[in-house]
Amino acid sequence: MVYVGTPTDDGSVRAVTTPTTRDVEALWAPATPQFAYQIADRLVAMIADLPPDHPARVLGEQKLAELDRLGHETTKGNEEGH
Repeated sequence: MVYVGTPTDDGSVRAVTTPTTRDVEALWAPATPQFAYQIADRLVAMIADLPPDHPARVLGEQKLAELDRLGHETTKGNEEGH
């Protein structure tokens, strides 16, 4: 399922359906360093209204940490050992 939302007056997105871990994975999977923070913003909006123990929120918070690390990387990758 693709995450579906409706815009609100403040610019955020209100969920039409409850996000799942599959939705979190689908949003996170194509992340690159160049787009990590844009994807993180969408992920934050996706999980914002979920309770702290909801599986999609737990996974989303883990993926947010990974996106933060990814956002600090360059397209050159790790040069150790070269």
